[in-house]
Amino acid sequence: MSLPIALTFIVAAALSFGADALAVPRATWRRAPCALALHVVSAVFLACLLLALARRPYFAAGLTLALVALASAVSNAKYASLREPFVFTDLSLFSQLFAHPRLYLPFLSARTVFAIVVGVFVVVGSFFLDFAVPANVVLNSAGAAALCLALGYTLAARLPLGLEPLDDQRRHGFFAVFAAYLLNGLRRATFAHLARVLASSPFTRARGPASRPDVIVIQSESFFDVRTLNTAIDLSVLANFDAARRDSVAHGALDVPAWGANTMRSEFALLSGVPSAALGYARFYPYAFVRRASASLARWFRCIGYATLAVHPYYADFFGRERVFPLLGFERFLDIRAFAKAPRAGPYVADSAVADRIVQELDSSRTQPVFIFAMTMENHGPLHLERVEAGEAANYHSLGDDPAWRDLTAYLRHVANADAMIGRLLAYLRARRRDTVLCFYGDHVPALPHIFDRLGKVPSQSNYFIWRNFGDHSAAKQDLPIENLGAAVLQAMGAAKARDVSAGMSERTEKI
Repeated sequence: MSLPIALTFIVAAALSFGADALAVPRATWRRAPCALALHVVSAVFLACLLLALARRPYFAAGLTLALVALASAVSNAKYASLREPFVFTDLSLFSQLFAHPRLYLPFLSARTVFAIVVGVFVVVGSFFLDFAVPANVVLNSAGAAALCLALGYTLAARLPLGLEPLDDQRRHGFFAVFAAYLLNGLRRATFAHLARVLASSPFTRARGPASRPDVIVIQSESFFDVRTLNTAIDLSVLANFDAARRDSVAHGALDVPAWGANTMRSEFALLSGVPSAALGYARFYPYAFVRRASASLARWFRCIGYATLAVHPYYADFFGRERVFPLLGFERFLDIRAFAKAPRAGPYVADSAVADRIVQELDSSRTQPVFIFAMTMENHGPLHLERVEAGEAANYHSLGDDPAWRDLTAYLRHVANADAMIGRLLAYLRARRRDTVLCFYGDHVPALPHIFDRLGKVPSQSNYFIWRNFGDHSAAKQDLPIENLGAAVLQAMGAAKARDVSAGMSERTEKI
């Protein structure tokens, strides 16, 4: 590689600190030498790789700067909506960006989209204006990229990280942390660590209960007791939820490892019985790292003779559920294809359709008890794209029809539908002769930061209840981390040694 090209890449690496500074939360400039070195090495690696691929040096340097700036802009959009910066596992979701654009693109501001479009035109134009380098420079550039990659792995392994993205970014800078997470997270050690952690799951040993009721666990999209935000929200919006809590065996607040999105983190914590913090780098997208049959709540039920069914009225490949669910012990998975003629509430399948499908499965003739894990979709955002009628707000709150509350009104409309779903199932199960346990919980709070800011409260916990149509109903209030919810379900169904399961989980969690 010639000296002018090398100097160009060094200048590009230096300028990339400016692109990195766009990312929020802002990082201190007093960073560890290891973090500064990793940033530079990562930028030079990109430039060398792009030169090896495109054979145009100034295009490679410019595209390197553009990619760092683009990553910063995407990170800011994610942070504004979800309180979390762009992390390495988000790269695996880019295919879903094009397959399901409604779930992602609306969170980019018009200014960000405009900047991206302008950047694309500038970068493409620079490709045609640049000159092509000879083959020997391409080979040298590829060798330099390989050297930078090896050095990057060494630096990433030595960078002190807490795996709390916001804290790490404030200490080391966005781009250095992104590179460190990527290089460390894709090591074999991440997969091996997750396998070891899952081997310590509380559901590794099946101990059959004396009686075997049917068990339904419903993960309600973006559900939490929204009435805690403000007294202006109508209490009756969750009337059936209140009735279920009064008649439940356990209910309370639920600590979940997601905020505004990333449903699969809460989902995996429930199914695995393992706290998210114990998963290492796999915590950001656990399904991506599950590569073998693993212990889970579903497999526990399957091992003691239950039929196991997952229900989700969306596409089976989303978050890789189609691949992962069989590994977690689900025999059947009903995705959006099972809801082709189901009613919609907004753009997604209505919660009422999910309730109907659960009832249909419970009514089907079979000899086995069944464990049904249903994940609703109705209340999935972006809520600002939904239509709100004039005067509709009065059905749910007394804050008025000001446009500032439109998203809250849309959200409460779907919460009311989730509450109706609860009422439908409770009525059905009360009349049902077969013993049944129903667990209902929210995966995370909705992505409504602007609403929370206006109301002066930023919730982080969801809510749950566990109800059954047999035995006593003590309605014990018990706040839980979501990884303990599965054990609570086993207790509610009267599983033998259920208390031992719960205690074992706490003991293993401490060891992890």
